[in-house]
Parts: sequence; C-alpha cells; structure tokens
Amino acid sequence: MRKALQGYATGLAAAACLSVAAAAPAAAQQTQRFEEKTAERLAELQIDSSQVNSIRYIVKRKIDDRAGPDIEGVEAYIRLTSCTGYLVVQMTRAAYVRQTYTTGDCTAAGVPNY
Repeated sequence: MRKALQGYATGLAAAACLSVAAAAPAAAQQTQRFEEKTAERLAELQIDSSQVNSIRYIVKRKIDDRAGPDIEGVEAYIRLTSCTGYLVVQMTRAAYVRQTYTTGDCTAAGVPNY
C-alpha cells in the first residue's frame, strides 16, 4: 500500500510540474497586452525607453472562489532613471488603463503624485 501511494504521489508531482510548464507560455501571452498598453501610456506621457530603468508587472488575482476570470487587473511599476520612486499604471483585466500616478520624487506632467 505504501509503495502504491508513493507511486501516486510521484505521478501527481510530475503532473503538477507539467501543468505549470504548460501554463507559462499562456501566461506570457496574457501579459503581452498589458506590456503593449504600458508602452502606449509611456508614449502618451512622452517618456521614451532611455528614461526607463525597469518595469515590473504585478498581476492582481482574485483570492476567493467567485465565478469569473482569474485575473482582476495588472499594475505596471516603472522605475525611471530620473527619480527614486515609480510611475505606476493600473489596468483592468482587459488592459484598460484605470489610473496612472507617481510615487516618491517622480513627476510626470498631468499625473498625480502620492
């Protein structure tokens, strides 16, 4: 019986690894629309790539078992070379820009700072 359970556990672990590996390309395709929308927003604010140090995407996922999509939205945290804070672009799951703001000593024309 113990040997049968070990085989079952090994099979389960292998299946979990396969499902995670198979989900990676799908996740990359899902984030592409957010990357495109972030690039559009940067262009609207007249911030070119030479002013961007890094961009980190935080995916907001639902935390309960409600019906509906798994992703609730995405926030792009953009580190600019000219300041120590971030330019933040909040988007809905459909990549609609909900809000843009800056943090720290970062500033952008027409964008509030918090």
